[in-house]
Formats: sequence, C-alpha cells, structure tokens
Amino acid sequence: MLRVDEAERVVYFTASGLVDEDPYRRTVCRAALDGSGFAMVTDDGLDHVVTLPADGREYFIDSASTVDTPPVTSVRDWAGRVLVELERADITELTATGWTPPERFRVKAADGVTDIYGVLYRPRGFDPYRQYPVVDNLYPGPQVNRVAPCFDPGGMGLDAEPLAALGFVVVALDGRGTPGRSKAFHDASYGRLADAGCLADHAAALRQLARTRPWMDLDRVGVFGHSGGGFAAARAMLDFPEVYKAGVALSGSHDARHFNPGFVETYDGADNPEAWARTSNVDLADRLAGKLLLVHGEMDDQVHPDHTLRLADRLIAADKDFELLIVPGAEHTLLDHLAYVRKRSWDFLVRELMGTQPPAYRPAPIAIGPELLGELFA
Repeated sequence: MLRVDEAERVVYFTASGLVDEDPYRRTVCRAALDGSGFAMVTDDGLDHVVTLPADGREYFIDSASTVDTPPVTSVRDWAGRVLVELERADITELTATGWTPPERFRVKAADGVTDIYGVLYRPRGFDPYRQYPVVDNLYPGPQVNRVAPCFDPGGMGLDAEPLAALGFVVVALDGRGTPGRSKAFHDASYGRLADAGCLADHAAALRQLARTRPWMDLDRVGVFGHSGGGFAAARAMLDFPEVYKAGVALSGSHDARHFNPGFVETYDGADNPEAWARTSNVDLADRLAGKLLLVHGEMDDQVHPDHTLRLADRLIAADKDFELLIVPGAEHTLLDHLAYVRKRSWDFLVRELMGTQPPAYRPAPIAIGPELLGELFA
C-alpha cells in the first residue's frame, strides 16, 4: 500500500499479476475503499518500483524497467501522468564490456502444468556453437523471491553476473513455494521446507531450457547459494545427484531442528518434528556424490556455524570428499571477506565444472570515470 487519500476515500497500492507476460511485474493501482473503482495507474507492462516523498501527497517517484529494459525514473502524479523525467539509464559503457542482458523465461514446473519464471544469463563472448557448463544460482525462499522482475537484480544477483563473465550459463528461477504469485503457489512450501523452494522445479526447468539451447551442457551443472540458498545448494546435491555435479553452500541453514523456530514453524508448523527432521541435510550426508564446498563465517549471527560443522562431521563419518572453509571473524553475510570468499567459490566451480585451473586473480575495483565523479561531488 502506497497512500490512502482519506478525503477521496481512495487507496493507492502496487499489485502483481496484472501483466500477462510476467506475473511478477508490479503495477501501481488505485481503488475506492469500498472496493469499487479499481484502475491501473501505470499501464505499460513494465515493472514499477515506487519511492514516496516525505509527504507522499501530490506525487511519487517511479522507476520502470524489466530485466532487459534499462530503468527510466520519473515523477508522476497519482493519476499516473509523468510530471518530469528524472533519469534514463545509459548502459552504453556496460554493453561495451561485453555484457548482454539476461533472458526472462517461462517454463513448466515439475508437475507439467504450473508456469514458473526465471532469468538466464549467457556467458561473456557467447558462441552458440559451443557448450557451456551451467550454474543454478538459487535461493528457495519461501519468504522472498529469488528473481526480481526489474533491471536491477539486487543482492540476489550478486553472483550471477560474475559467473556468466567466467564462462558459465547461469540460471535463476522461482519454483513453487516462493511468494509473489497465488496463495496456492506459496502454500506449496507449507510443511515442505525440505523441498527447498521445489528443487524438482529447478531440475525440470534445466531440462526444458536445454531442449532449445543445445549450448547448455547438462552433464556439467553446478549449484550456488547463500543462507537458505546454502541449505538449498547442499540439498540439491543430496536430492538430485544426477543433475548437480558441484555445489557451493555459503552460510547454509542445514538443519531446521537447530535453526530459528520463528522461521521454521511459520512454514513447517509448530510442534512438527517430523517435518523439521525432513529438512535436515545432516541426516542425508551419506548421499553426497558430487563435489561440495561448504563455507561459513565463524561469527555468523543468523545461522550458527554449527550447521555447517555438523554437516561436515557427518560427511566425514560417511567417508565423503568435500571442501570446508571457515572464515575467521565473519558474520552471516561474509561481507567483510566478500572478495576472498567469492573468489574461492568461483574458483571451485571453474575447477570442478570447467576442468581447468583458474588464474590467480582478485576482483578488480570498479573504475569510475572523472565525469561521474564530477557529477557526484558537484
């Protein structure tokens, strides 16, 4: 909800599901408080991210884009009229680096009926006559989406672009059980946190995408995730060893029985030890067949490092080969050690899926031209 005009008895809000092409795109709407008079304030098929001014009475700031349409930021009145265009993103220098926009796709879930959506990143220097290893860059929710419908993927896109630059096809999607669709779609997670946002949908999506994209090598598929995504990455390796051959699990919540009950009970129910046990990667450690890198911060303030250490202990007991990196002093996001952790993670996937030794490198600082600096400090 964006604004309530009490005098006119009208409420303004954003809603998804109004764009046939992509049900995740957000539209600014209005309706009377009695439910009548529904209308779309923005009706262009784009995704709209709204910022409200301090008073929020006369206008709003609107950023309109899609995953492959750069954002245009405007000031609009509450009738949807553009009062002034503030900024039109210029991606000329970005495309000059060899970057290409990701492709939004729609495929069927594992049930063969439900539509699911995601984005696909092609590797830099893409050649359709080559075959490329694939990385599923996942986060299972069920409290947030993995894929944003706008041009900026935000924090969830932190690794997709670098992995594509290294030569991987990168896939990110929202399977059943994630939010942003119908209640039934979200309810697919209830009592089934163990499904990790329906990993079966991820496996089905990879197969469908590869049918029309022969440059996707499904014999070399990896998985990468952080936090809930770390749990899901390890779970993918354990539940779908025929699909995922290498995985990186960062700060993973590998056992619901030892995690935040406020989160676990929201989706698996209160006093449901059977569901919690099903969500344990620790109990399935003997299934590991592929190559796995476990990473955890020593001072993780959200997912205790015991999650990863207990999984490692069980993998050792099962005589499984894996790699383990405990980062001293690092908390949940690993933010203070991000460059090192990401380099180790990317190098692991290059070794295991490309079969080559990566060069010794560090992520380069982002060069900012003097023109932009002048604008920033003018």
